[in-house]
Amino acid sequence: MILHITNDYAGSTVYKNLIYNLDNKGVKQIVYTPIKSEKSIGKNKVPLKQNESKIIYRNILNKHTDRVLFPLKINKIFKDIQNQVDFTTINLIHAHTWFSDGAVALKLHKKYKTPYVIAVRGTDLNQFWRLPYLKKTGIEILKNASKIVFITPKYRERFLDIEKIKNSGKSIALKPIVIPNGLDSYWLKNVKKRKTTLNRPINLLYIGVFSTTKNVQRLLKAIDYLNNSGILCTLTLVGGGGNQTKKVMDHIADKMYITFLGKIYNKRALSKLFQQTDIFVMPSLQETFGLVYGEALSQGLPILYSKNEGIDGVFNESIGVAVNPKSVESIADGLKEIIMNYDRFDFKPEHIVKKLDWKIIAKNYIDIYKETKYIKEY
Repeated sequence: MILHITNDYAGSTVYKNLIYNLDNKGVKQIVYTPIKSEKSIGKNKVPLKQNESKIIYRNILNKHTDRVLFPLKINKIFKDIQNQVDFTTINLIHAHTWFSDGAVALKLHKKYKTPYVIAVRGTDLNQFWRLPYLKKTGIEILKNASKIVFITPKYRERFLDIEKIKNSGKSIALKPIVIPNGLDSYWLKNVKKRKTTLNRPINLLYIGVFSTTKNVQRLLKAIDYLNNSGILCTLTLVGGGGNQTKKVMDHIADKMYITFLGKIYNKRALSKLFQQTDIFVMPSLQETFGLVYGEALSQGLPILYSKNEGIDGVFNESIGVAVNPKSVESIADGLKEIIMNYDRFDFKPEHIVKKLDWKIIAKNYIDIYKETKYIKEY
């Protein structure tokens, strides 16, 4: 039996897709997810076919104190999870973040000797690791983990370049492995051919929230610059919400070449929107992976993305241009490079989606589970 510990199960379809595909391959699982609101109960729930498999939602977290009092949060989860799970049945723990989930896995490992694997995500590297009082705990989590999973190769590179990690020797350096996130099956079944000709004006598309990390304001300034310099572009914004919403809406109020469509969840509608677009643009300041990049690539669009973040380095093919997200000039130059060389991007959408197939990804995770030598063949 695998025990998944994930603070964000209700907030992301990534976990749902992994759990579902592991279940289809015969893996028995318990998913434990501590949540901050009753509204999250049942979100992303999937029917599990394997006996004794289940998803446990526990509304035990406080929106305020648990955000800043890390030890209190971990101890609360550690105590509660033992009341919900019979650890005599657990062979392996899969902690889906380095710190928030990994710290609980470490405490359970010490008590029950249960091995665990962890995943390192953007929040772990960009936020938690920067907190001095968590570094000792972070290293201890890594040293006791059986495997360390990275969603992208760039995150693994950044991780291995950390001085404290270098000084830890082989006890950590030999554990990292890269397994990307996968796409919803809709995008695998509805792949479009690579687009090779541009519309005039050039149609750009952004899909996401309007938060600081998504960096929409710099993107808007880059679009303004291109239009003012004679490179005529339109930008369609899909999504919204987030702490930069007012600033974004104020910025686009008098811009005829920018359209805001709000949130769109229907995949057919999104696919139609992709087909009307020339380039997908999302130069995030921080991005663990960014599934929407993969969706755009599956529809034949080159992408503008950020260096050392998200999908950077995942594919060998030329899928677009990586830019410095903190520079409006770099974002504008990246767009110009894609526009000037539009027919030269050599990726094949059908090859892209094969790497992002959850069935294959689930098999890769099973291989990791087996490598711990605590998990039987499925």
